[in-house]
Amino acid sequence: MRIVYGVNPVMEALRGSADRIERILVYEGRADRTVEDIIKSARAKNVSVDKASQQDLERIAGTSRHQGIAAIIHGEFRYRDIEELIGAWKKTGEMAFFLILDSIQDPQNFGSIIRTANAAGVHGIIIPKDRACEVTPTVVKASAGASEHTLIARETNITRAIERLKEENIWVGGIEAGCKQTVYRMDLNRDLAIVVGSEGKGIRRLVMENCDFCISIPMAGQINSLNAAQAAAITMFEARRQRLG
Repeated sequence: MRIVYGVNPVMEALRGSADRIERILVYEGRADRTVEDIIKSARAKNVSVDKASQQDLERIAGTSRHQGIAAIIHGEFRYRDIEELIGAWKKTGEMAFFLILDSIQDPQNFGSIIRTANAAGVHGIIIPKDRACEVTPTVVKASAGASEHTLIARETNITRAIERLKEENIWVGGIEAGCKQTVYRMDLNRDLAIVVGSEGKGIRRLVMENCDFCISIPMAGQINSLNAAQAAAITMFEARRQRLG
């Protein structure tokens, strides 16, 4: 069992996983159009909706930032494997577009990256099984529910995952401060996987050595770095811009 809380995450769970929702809990003091729409959609999909106190919602969600609504979903988050991601990409007939997160540990960053990746049209996200943030209720909330629609694979060996993508003729590029080539001068209009490193240490050495190229984001102000979510967003949408021509 897992918990999804917040208006957008619950709405997206209804859209993508309604058959797995056990029930939805709504704060007994909340009555507005948004919640009414969620209740109407839930009942149309035979999902039960119950009233709950503020205390009960905080206990179930594990936070006071639940926005007065939470969903209880059967089973754990469904991670995919890399073959599922590759298969889903090939069905689209598009150029490959993957994101590899090398040990992202902050749930807010992870959720924000998932949201941006979904908006940018990424076919799937690959994360390591160890020493990395998992898809938690906090991540789902930070993703605004995008995690319910985004394919995410957990791989034991990230370098092996990179090798597998290369077998499909996918170029792999790492984002790292100090790289001479910039994101705006690199050709990203190709079958592509972007690697984003952890918040503190960046991309691990062995992972970087398996990248085909390294790119940086040029800075014009007094701050010389961006967090992982910001760097990922800039790079993903530059790739998107190039693909749109």
